[in-house]
Amino acid sequence: MKKVIHYPNEWVMEEASFDSRYIQKFESTMAQGNGYLEARNTLEERYKKSKPGLFVSGMFNQFSSHEVTELVNFPDVFLTEISLNKELVNLESGKILSYSRQMNFKNGESVRSVVWKSAQGIELKLMFRRFVSMHDKHVIVQQVRIDSCESGELEILSGIDAQITNSGSQHFEEGEKRYFDKKYLQLFTQTTQTHLPVSVTCGQTMNHLFDRKAIMKRRQIFEKFSGTIQANEPIIFEKYISIYTGRDQEFDSKKEEWYLRKQPILEVQKNVDMGYEQLMAASEDSWNQIWQKAPIEIKTPAIKDKLLLNFARYHIHAMAPVQDNRMNIGAKGMTGEGYKGHTFWDTEIFLLPYFSYNYPESAKHLIEFRLNSLQAAEQNAKSNGYDGAQYPWEAAWLTDGEVTPEFGEIDIVTGEPTPILTGKLEHHVTGDVVFGVSQYITISQDSEFEKMIFPMVWSCAKFWCTRVEWNDHKNRYDILDVIGPDEYKEHVNNNAYTNYLAKYTIDRSIALYAKYKESLSEEEQGWLEKMQQVSQALYLPVPDEQSILPQDDDYLTKTIIDLAPYHQAKQVGTIFHDYNLEEVNKIQVSKQADVLLLMLLFSNRFTKQELMNNWDYYYPKTLHDSSLSMCVHCNYALLLDKTVLAYELFKKTFEIDLGDTNMFSSDEGIHSASMGGIWQNVVLGFGGLAITTKGISISPKLPKEWEELSYTFSYGGKKIKVHVFSEQIVLEKNEDSEIPLFVNGKKVILKENVTIAY
Repeated sequence: MKKVIHYPNEWVMEEASFDSRYIQKFESTMAQGNGYLEARNTLEERYKKSKPGLFVSGMFNQFSSHEVTELVNFPDVFLTEISLNKELVNLESGKILSYSRQMNFKNGESVRSVVWKSAQGIELKLMFRRFVSMHDKHVIVQQVRIDSCESGELEILSGIDAQITNSGSQHFEEGEKRYFDKKYLQLFTQTTQTHLPVSVTCGQTMNHLFDRKAIMKRRQIFEKFSGTIQANEPIIFEKYISIYTGRDQEFDSKKEEWYLRKQPILEVQKNVDMGYEQLMAASEDSWNQIWQKAPIEIKTPAIKDKLLLNFARYHIHAMAPVQDNRMNIGAKGMTGEGYKGHTFWDTEIFLLPYFSYNYPESAKHLIEFRLNSLQAAEQNAKSNGYDGAQYPWEAAWLTDGEVTPEFGEIDIVTGEPTPILTGKLEHHVTGDVVFGVSQYITISQDSEFEKMIFPMVWSCAKFWCTRVEWNDHKNRYDILDVIGPDEYKEHVNNNAYTNYLAKYTIDRSIALYAKYKESLSEEEQGWLEKMQQVSQALYLPVPDEQSILPQDDDYLTKTIIDLAPYHQAKQVGTIFHDYNLEEVNKIQVSKQADVLLLMLLFSNRFTKQELMNNWDYYYPKTLHDSSLSMCVHCNYALLLDKTVLAYELFKKTFEIDLGDTNMFSSDEGIHSASMGGIWQNVVLGFGGLAITTKGISISPKLPKEWEELSYTFSYGGKKIKVHVFSEQIVLEKNEDSEIPLFVNGKKVILKENVTIAY
């Protein structure tokens, strides 16, 4: 049996044979985007198991008052029905003689080649090419080449299909369908609740003169091309698509509806004149500029390692709306409907470091999203009875506040929908926001921006000061009834991760006050005193006599069971085949890293023995049922000098999206946080990079399978390039100034390029 997935080189993923069971796997992993919009890589012909998806950042809408807002699924612009002698080209009929679809993560182009034999015995050679432009954020271009071994009557039907929904929820009005100059199709509509105008426009061309006519149906506008294809005379069909919305910054400055109607037509006309190759070259050049700004390379015969890194970096840039500080990154990017396009703590802990070290301006825009949504966070806190800013567990548009759904999957015991409590109890996100912001400031040394974010940090600290509860019996502040990063434990008290992040937030606020605030009002003085009081008396769990840091007040007393069957399962969440969430809550089992994530982020607070003992305790109890888990454990293993194990864990991250172990894991979209985690494993883990308040530290731990790792990072506006070999490190810099840093614990003053043996 031919393998479905093949990995030709470090930049390319190939669907080597067609199997409609796995169609959504490739729609997600081969998704194409530019940060403004992203499209699932749906095939041109329609299949029952396909899930078309085209999403534009910031375009949220609420279907009904009983549902939360979600990122809306735009009309399908890729559907292209090809018929030869009235027989529809479909790979589930006829015969496939050869098949290959390759996604190039370096330039963003997808190419599919098919040789198909019809029931009538006619062979067609088909080539489908497509890209989302990184050069012009509004543009998508598609090309279809058809070669026939004999002549026949050919029909091509393509256009704009707005019958697409978010799993049944229709977010667009019927809209207006227009056919301009018998060349250009346009659908002009708006969202049902947010009333945001949208224009989808396309121009379609052929290299032969075929009859063409418009076909308009409900929520659909197509063109049908009809004519004769001659043997050995290829037909080339091209489609130039332009997407504009009322959320676009350009529209914000004009506020005129005509702009969304006229501008796309002008753009499509221009792009038709330029042609596929010229537009593709411009997009490829923009991708190359991204790679050249922060080059990173692994030299190894292990192609999968290099492909994994490139896959992760590609998807980070394809899904991150870094051009607009009103937007943020969804848990699935924009590669599917999973998590409704909502933003989580994933951004600050897993994705923001990538931008902070490599693209600081982009990092700043992601942080400004939190600044711009501060008012909504303060309203969220007020609604829950707290002061300050409580950032939502799930965030959408700036003013939406908390958008976590109330219910999830069916409980196997009760048969009722399982309540989703994360929006009510997973409060550590407010600490995560401050941690991510502070990490960016440390890396960028941007004191002006630090001053700008002070009010946000202050407001977050106020939240924690009202979230804590005084414990008379133990003479301390507790944080009760929360969910930590381990979501298999609900309604816990004093989750260590949450408490440490709360204190971190309060301490940062106090420090920023001392640095930037010259005077305080009477009310602010009261808050400062409260912060100092809570900081001193907040309970921080500490390692016990066995050096184990309690995850919460009760975790260490819960039931211990044999977890081997769940560790061995190929799919996640298999423990719920035997237990419901209430029962899992009573077992010493974790969904993902919790205490270990805390100790990784604050490793300088713990001894090597404490780090080791907690690994030995919690690692066997963690099922990695979250894509956020494996990357954390990889870098934690490196803290313990377990390089061989860390490398094995790193390779397992390949299976989360890219691999073939579970062909359905990515159906709802790829796992955004894992993309950031993969980069962290390579650079912060094996590359040994850390920037703390003491400065730069580089302590690499290269796997024996890698000959060399090269990466670049920015610190305080200065760029440094690192080449790590098995026995030496080479450091390069472009700036004239001296840069102090630590290499394997020894202080080095980088005056010029230097080679250091270790």
